[in-house]
Amino acid sequence: MKPNLTAVLNVYPKLRRAAPLLGVAAVLSASVLPGAAYAQAATPTLAKLPNLPISIMPSDTLQMLKDEGIQKAFPTGNRPEAVLLTADSKVTMSFEWRDTKLAPTDVPTMLNQFPAVIRAQVPGIKTLKQQMLNLNGNNWADFIFVAPGRSGDVRRELLITSAQGRMLVLTISSNLLDYTTKNETAVKALTGSMRIN
Repeated sequence: MKPNLTAVLNVYPKLRRAAPLLGVAAVLSASVLPGAAYAQAATPTLAKLPNLPISIMPSDTLQMLKDEGIQKAFPTGNRPEAVLLTADSKVTMSFEWRDTKLAPTDVPTMLNQFPAVIRAQVPGIKTLKQQMLNLNGNNWADFIFVAPGRSGDVRRELLITSAQGRMLVLTISSNLLDYTTKNETAVKALTGSMRIN
């Protein structure tokens, strides 16, 4: 059965706009979300993310939003189950476990199908790269694209896999200039540690 690509794009309805998720980093700034909205992991062992079939290695370079922080950052529409931020709050990593069915064998087929859907729904894409990643024994379809935004180009990365027969999506969002070497290192440490439970 082919994956429902429309359901993938509905992870965040703003993906259909010219500047998808542009305001998330601003919304997540300390002026909107006080320090009480963050919970930081302290133990160096894998930690299961709440309400998700995935564990990650906690890091002092990432902050995890508490429920009230997620509600403030995503007041309407689809709300991710977990959101992490880089230390400078410039890059957001949002996990959503969709109801959409996705078998592990269907993940590679997305590499051929999904780029056309992205190009059709995100105007002005400048670059689009797709690849298959194997992270700790699980295949992830990885799509990285750059598109125009209100305050400069935005970088979006969608990592999609099958978890318990459902679609699990990690969306990594930032302005292109904010995806610095330091932030990229923090993101890659997170993605490299991800294990499906």
